Amino acid sequence: MTRAQRLTFLAIALVIAVVAVVLLASGGDDDEPATTSTDATPTATPTPTAEGTVEETPTPTSTPQPQAPLLTPGKVTNLRFEQGDTVRFRVRADVTDHVHVHGYDLMKDVEPGKTIAFSFPATITGIFEIELEEAGEQIGQLRVDPD
Repeated sequence: MTRAQRLTFLAIALVIAVVAVVLLASGGDDDEPATTSTDATPTATPTPTAEGTVEETPTPTSTPQPQAPLLTPGKVTNLRFEQGDTVRFRVRADVTDHVHVHGYDLMKDVEPGKTIAFSFPATITGIFEIELEEAGEQIGQLRVDPD
């Protein structure tokens, strides 16, 4: 065997040894349990650019909206919005009645133990009573300020 052949075999053996070390060091260890995450985090989505490089753009995540205020008999809840906003609130009553938003002249039926939701644009400015109509009980005061 010539010296060149021995150096070639030595180089091949060295390459095989390096590849083996890299493969063994990089993982494949099945003894570790797989972990999962329940937290939603934004992930980056690769986007190709005109130059051919990849640019990372974050994927948007949804933000939960807070629940609308809950109006119940026994107290007057003050609601305040600006003209142009969307008025949102919920009503729960212990009797069958009609919920009436004065000024806007909106009315919905409510049953005992059930919750109903109101959502409408704040187009009229002023201060308006929200009441259980048949009981004659005010449960809310809606204030809409000019924008």
